[in-house]
Amino acid sequence: MQKILALVLVIISGVMLFHSGMEVYCSMNSKKIVEPQVVKLDRIEGKYCPLYFPTE
Repeated sequence: MQKILALVLVIISGVMLFHSGMEVYCSMNSKKIVEPQVVKLDRIEGKYCPLYFPTE
C-alpha cells in the first residue's frame, strides 16, 4: 500500500513538474507580445530602498 502511494505521489509530482516546465517554455516563446513597449517609472524613496512605480 505504501509503495503504491509513493508511486502515485511520484507520478503526480512528475506531471506537475512537466506542466510548470511547459508553462515556462510557452511564456518564453510567446507570440502574444508583438512589440515591447518602454515603461517610464517614478522613483519613490521607501523606508530602506527606493521603490519604482509606472507613471500613468
